[in-house]
Amino acid sequence: MVNNDSKVYTLLHLVIIIFYFSCAAFPDQVTSKERKLSSIGKEKVRVVFTGFYRYEQEKKAILETLLKRGLTIDPNSDSELELILQKKEPTYKYIWIHRLNLLATFLSGGLIPSHIRTEQTITFRYSKLGDIERESIYEIGMDQWRGIPVIIIMVLQWPNQVYKEQLIEATELEIKEI
Repeated sequence: MVNNDSKVYTLLHLVIIIFYFSCAAFPDQVTSKERKLSSIGKEKVRVVFTGFYRYEQEKKAILETLLKRGLTIDPNSDSELELILQKKEPTYKYIWIHRLNLLATFLSGGLIPSHIRTEQTITFRYSKLGDIERESIYEIGMDQWRGIPVIIIMVLQWPNQVYKEQLIEATELEIKEI
């Protein structure tokens, strides 16, 4: 016979699991700044990834995009393309509303969705024999919503997929400049 306490704990665990795994993301437009006009050309390059230690799938997608667009990769080349992924501190217009939203989500058990902002930059740095020739920085951002009501839209807007698409978009924008 199952007592009522175990039913409550089971229900509480289910709500926590649903809250944890129900997340939807809505991307910002990928923007670029600090562009330099000189190009590394179509020569062979060595590709180095910095800051991608948790993003193996995204790294593979970027590498595939570079290869599809005609970039030739040679680990022994004097020319280097370094891709640097950096997390930025998110900016909230009204931080007190953000904190109140997180508290309301916690107290409602996930019935009120919480909003989290994610911002990162990806830098394409071209160098030859150690001298930096060109650098492009792309800003990537998305708004993530977590909570039980988000389950309906999370199938189409899963954060990992949205993030990978943004990195590929930044790579394609960069390749147009090569």
